[in-house]
Amino acid sequence: MSRTVFGLVAAGAVILAIASGAVWYAKMHDRSVVVPAATPSPPAALAAAPEPAKPVEPAPTTAVMAPSFDVARIGRDGHAVIAGRAAAGAKIVLLDGGKEIAHGEADAHGEWVLLVQDPPLSPGQHELRVVQHIEGRAPVTSEQAVVAVVPERSNTTDETLVMIAPPGGATTLIQPPSPAGVPKASDLALSTLDYDEHGRVTISGQAAAAAAVRAYIDGKMIAEGSAGSDGHWRLAPSDPIEPGKHTLRLDRLGSDGKPVARLEMPFERLVGAPVEAERNRRLIVVKGDNLWNIARAHYGEGWQYTVIFNANKDQIRDPNLIYPGQVFSLPKVN
Repeated sequence: MSRTVFGLVAAGAVILAIASGAVWYAKMHDRSVVVPAATPSPPAALAAAPEPAKPVEPAPTTAVMAPSFDVARIGRDGHAVIAGRAAAGAKIVLLDGGKEIAHGEADAHGEWVLLVQDPPLSPGQHELRVVQHIEGRAPVTSEQAVVAVVPERSNTTDETLVMIAPPGGATTLIQPPSPAGVPKASDLALSTLDYDEHGRVTISGQAAAAAAVRAYIDGKMIAEGSAGSDGHWRLAPSDPIEPGKHTLRLDRLGSDGKPVARLEMPFERLVGAPVEAERNRRLIVVKGDNLWNIARAHYGEGWQYTVIFNANKDQIRDPNLIYPGQVFSLPKVN
C-alpha cells in the first residue's frame, strides 16, 4: 500500500481379512467299512467380525508465526537496538532495504534482540524488516517494517525518527525526531498523521484519560473521539482528503465542550504512483530462497511459483535465478 506518513514524519487403514479353509481327503478301502455315525459336533462359534479400522487423522499442520517488532531504539548516531518476536529457536536476520545488517536467534520463548553497531545506520531513511529461518521451511519475512530517518552527523539537535509500520493501517510512533518530543499543547499531543493512496486519514496522539478530542482539516470538523484510559487516542475520518496542502487542527475539549488545548499545523497530501490492491504484500529475497519454497510458504503449494514469477517479470528473467535483496510482490490468489 502506498502511504505517506506525516511522521513526525495447511490414511485410512483398510484391513482385508482372508479366511484359510482346510480340505479333508480320505482314500476308501476295497471292502466296505461300516462307519458309525459321528456325533455332530456343535457348530464352531462364529469368529467375531473385526472392528472397522479407524481412519488415521492427518497430523495437524503447525502454523509458523511471522516475525514481528516490539522495540526499536535508534540513536542519532545510527546505533540501534531492535527486538521482537518470532518462532522459538528460529534464526533471525535483520534487513535494511534487503541488505543483511545483523543476525541472531530467537530464544525458547520466541524473543530476540539484535544490535546494529558496526557499522551503524547511515544518515537518511531506512526500512528495516526481519526474516526468520526455520530448518525445512521457507524463510518468512515480517509484514511490519521499522521506518527510521537518521539525521545528518552535522545535525546535533534532531533525534532519529522511528516508527513501526504495519502492512495496513496507521503507523506507531516509537521515537519523535525532536528532543522536545511531538507537537504538544498542554496535555494534547499529536503522534502521527497517516493517509493511504485513497486519501483515507488516520490521526493518533495523546491527551488526558477519557478526554474528548476533535479534529479539523481546513476548518471543517472531520472526526471526534476520546482518549483511552492510557491517554492514547486515534481518529479515522470517514471522508478522504484531496491531494494538496491542508491545515490540521486538533482541539482537546473540556467538560463544557469548549476547547481547552489546541494544536494547528500544515501538512501536504502527496500523490504517489498507483498501487494495485492485490499487490500490497512484499517479500525480500534472502540467501537460500527459491520461488518454489516461497510459493509453498505463502500459497501452500510450490507450483504456485508461477504467480510470483508473472507478478515480478520486471525483476525475474529466469525463475531459477533470484537474488538476495530483490523485493517481490506477492499477489493474492483465489
